[in-house]
Amino acid sequence: MGPAFGPLMLGKRSATLLGANLLFAAISVQLVLRPDMAVGVYPFFGALALWTDFRRESELPIIFTFLATLVGILLVLRCATGVERAALAVEIGGLWILDWGIGLYRGRDLADQREILAKRLVFDAGIRDDERDLKYYRAYQETIGGQIRLRRDLAETARSLGSITDSREVYRRLVEIVAERFPEARVQVLADAASDPMVGLAAQRQSPVLVKDSSAQEWPASAPGFASAMALPIKVMRQPAGFLKLESDQAGAFTPEDLRTVDLFGTMAALSLENIQLYEHVHEAAVHDPLTQLYSHRAFQQRLREELLRAGRGQTPLSLILCDVDHFKLYNDNYGHQAGDQLLRTLAAILASFARPVDFPARYGGEEFCLILPNVARAEAVALAQSIRARVAEEPFVFQGYRTGATMSLGVSSFPTDATTASQIVRIADERLYKAKHNGRNQVVG
Repeated sequence: MGPAFGPLMLGKRSATLLGANLLFAAISVQLVLRPDMAVGVYPFFGALALWTDFRRESELPIIFTFLATLVGILLVLRCATGVERAALAVEIGGLWILDWGIGLYRGRDLADQREILAKRLVFDAGIRDDERDLKYYRAYQETIGGQIRLRRDLAETARSLGSITDSREVYRRLVEIVAERFPEARVQVLADAASDPMVGLAAQRQSPVLVKDSSAQEWPASAPGFASAMALPIKVMRQPAGFLKLESDQAGAFTPEDLRTVDLFGTMAALSLENIQLYEHVHEAAVHDPLTQLYSHRAFQQRLREELLRAGRGQTPLSLILCDVDHFKLYNDNYGHQAGDQLLRTLAAILASFARPVDFPARYGGEEFCLILPNVARAEAVALAQSIRARVAEEPFVFQGYRTGATMSLGVSSFPTDATTASQIVRIADERLYKAKHNGRNQVVG
């Protein structure tokens, strides 16, 4: 009961005590004045005990029982007849039995109350445990939900970045993905760390950096234009290829968990960039010959088909020059393979110097080279082949201080005068090249 009800409760208890004492005194006085009425009046002591027990005054019944017993003993001594003494003795015994019954009932009631209280305490403890378990479950559920969302985002990021073949598009898409996850932050990718102090920290440490409060950080120059920020290097083939930066005007906007999440997105972008580089290297190796840097045989075959289709649609000529180094095996045997490689590189440079921007110089294979000449007729192609042959014959081809010298034989074929398909134009040029070698080498057949 609250403090406002305290005086009221105290007043009720005082009235109960006062009333009980007055009743006890009245009964006692009546018995003293009229001992002949003892048998009829004495049971009122039992009624008084029941009333005080009903009023939840646990001490009064036993007190009144003792006092009533003393009064009863005095009355027994004053009774005139044995019947009155016996009746009064029975009433005294009944009073004690009544008091014992009240005590037994109250004991059981107290035990029941204690049992109920114990059950209530157990129940309350169970509720507290359930509330604590529910709190932990919700926190666990939130953690698992966050991990599931992160994995879903990472899977979507992998699919999105994995299909991109341009490095600039990877950076653009990375900024979009991170900005979607951190809508309140400013997200950007920087090429170097020279102009940004935050990125400078990431470049210096070569690891992700988190600044929760820029005012608590010492900066080499003026204070940066953010309150909190994250930055991390995007490493491709273990080398920084850029820096991802997030900044906010609110201090403490980012957590270490946010930094780990952003680092995962940056790692996926780095993997995508590595795949693009590997693809470009493979593509470059497939298109260009690594020794001479001319186009490869595979690229030549594809380009020849394309140029023949274009020439057929436009009704324009197309010529092919096929070249072969004379006595190349003997050259390798005399000067070594390093000299042979240098010779091939020099011949490739000479051939490329005669090519127009629309022409297609390539290494056909081994010591053979070829040159596709769009919109060039056979006579003009033969003249160009003679110029190439003469230029090669004049080249000293110095290797380790020695003039080695070399010559080439060339065969020329043209579309549509000699052939109409790619295989035909190559076959005819090869036959004429063989004829040039058979006729003494260092010459052109067209």
